[in-house]
Amino acid sequence: MDLTGKRVLVTGATGLIGGRLIERLREHPDVSIRALVRDSTRADRLRALSVEIVTGDITHPETLPEALAGCHIVAHCAARVTERGSWEEFWRSNVEGTRHVLEAAARAGVERFVHVSSVAVYGLFPQDHTDESSPYQPCGNAYCDTKIEAEKVALEYFHQRGVPIVIVRPGIVYGPRSQHWTIRIIELLKANRLVLLGRADGFCNHVYVDNVVDALLLAMTNDDVVGEAFIITDGRATTWREFFGHYARMLGRNALPQLPAAPAKALLRLSGWAARLRGHPPPLSPKVVDYLQHRALFRIEKAKERLGYAPRISLEEGMRRTEAWLREAGYL
Repeated sequence: MDLTGKRVLVTGATGLIGGRLIERLREHPDVSIRALVRDSTRADRLRALSVEIVTGDITHPETLPEALAGCHIVAHCAARVTERGSWEEFWRSNVEGTRHVLEAAARAGVERFVHVSSVAVYGLFPQDHTDESSPYQPCGNAYCDTKIEAEKVALEYFHQRGVPIVIVRPGIVYGPRSQHWTIRIIELLKANRLVLLGRADGFCNHVYVDNVVDALLLAMTNDDVVGEAFIITDGRATTWREFFGHYARMLGRNALPQLPAAPAKALLRLSGWAARLRGHPPPLSPKVVDYLQHRALFRIEKAKERLGYAPRISLEEGMRRTEAWLREAGYL
């Protein structure tokens, strides 16, 4: 599909992936861009890009038909990604919200619907060399399990309603404006609250945000991949120790404090018990220690061969760009 003359709706437009996608789409002068936002007061960055902004909420379906009117392509980037929240909140945003956007897209007759999912559909402890033929792995985590259900809804609309779906499953997305895997890490380091738990030699299946956007643009334009899903990472076996180390060096630190696995789990169990006594959710599960030691690498061969994807930005270059943005934004 040629993007010339197309109108693209981006949900989650104020988020990391949606916002960067809009910036990249602005490089195509013959593409019309419509940004769906819940809160217009958070749309200053989008206003500076001179794109069309519509107010709506994926959890309120009555707000969506107007947003979809006249759109040829939908990039559904909106999702609940916070670590906090009830199962019902995750379900309402990630599953029912996706269903609402798909229903509006089906009625509008869109030509392509790109659904941003996550490698989280393979669970917290995926098998090594997981690829798109690997089954879903429900694990009891609200984010992981609702992303699975959202994909099922998307495929239902593909098979039963003919909506031309392409599913993109990014790994750990870092880079400028990444709240979870960039800003929060720097803030924890500055507060001396980031400790390597256990060996921290498990694999971090990271992907720089522009590599994700490259994949989304390919999913919009490649007509041979409708109905398919693609894992998108940087394709590199990077340990968590190495990943966090890049951020530590931005702050002039050559090493990070470490706590062996057994005492780390004991401390997390104790802090969880204390939090529950105060009526608060546990800050971290002891499972995070195993997560940081889990060595599983996702395969991206299908994305390379079928989608035409190649991780253009290396980890070193991605971290260089991330550091430059962090300094400009005042975090360093």
